[in-house]
Amino acid sequence: MDRLRVLSSQVAGPTAGAHGLQHGAVPWLGPTACSGSRGVLQNFIGGQFVASAVGTSICVTNPATGKEIARVPEGGAEDVNAAVKAAVSAFTGWRDTPAKARVEVLFRFKTLLERNLSELTAVVVEEHGKNAGEAEAEILKGIETVAYAVGIPDLLAGRNLEVSRGVFCQEVRRPLGVVASIVPFNFPAMVPLWTLPIAIACGNCLIMKPSEKVPLTLMRMAELLREAGLPPGVFSIVHGAQAAVLALAEHPGIAAVSFVGSSKVAGLVDATARAAGKRALCMGGAKNHLIAMPDADEEMMIS
Repeated sequence: MDRLRVLSSQVAGPTAGAHGLQHGAVPWLGPTACSGSRGVLQNFIGGQFVASAVGTSICVTNPATGKEIARVPEGGAEDVNAAVKAAVSAFTGWRDTPAKARVEVLFRFKTLLERNLSELTAVVVEEHGKNAGEAEAEILKGIETVAYAVGIPDLLAGRNLEVSRGVFCQEVRRPLGVVASIVPFNFPAMVPLWTLPIAIACGNCLIMKPSEKVPLTLMRMAELLREAGLPPGVFSIVHGAQAAVLALAEHPGIAAVSFVGSSKVAGLVDATARAAGKRALCMGGAKNHLIAMPDADEEMMIS
């Protein structure tokens, strides 16, 4: 508990200078809405933090205190259009970048995630409410996926097969293009890192929509990706709720969509994406059950 209090205090609003997260020092923050809030967040498009085209926003609260810590713009089609435009512009150059050079960016990103582990843990604790141990563990699991992506060039190699006498078959692996990932609130770091490093390593350009409940962790990751040298447009963040989700699923410039969340929304995203001719990978209805036996330590179970 002592560690949790320390981590929470390090990111608790404008005085949180320990990690440079205070309002006014971070490029993705808009005007402060109230004392202790980071204000309205910005999208990350074309390698820059830019204001949403939509003026309305959703409150993000610290579950431990119930207080506002930021606001998320209720983005929609206009924000998605801007992100797709930036991604399309970046795709040809990123696709043609040798796989070895692509994963060098991810290796630097992995190093930055490890170097900033304490800060990222604190952000997850603040916006999600899980304890420091669980927050750190999910980031470490996400880093494992980045490490896997760094070794992906060997898996991208094609092959030539003689399938019959005098008949040859060539297998070539190519990126899809612009892809989208819609991620849930329960793992602000781990689930985004399921798709982010793989999509990028394979030569795609990725647009990600974080949960409107926990947007801060992914925003910090965007800064680290930029610091690692990822070219503008290869990775974008669009904030929002249902309008943003549907815009991503419907957009003709997006080739594939992945989704993790509730079964109801997974079905909606899957149907919408398939109707638009996209590939869709939708995971819905996952649960993290905890069964407490009569002899369980209640203090340990609750914490």
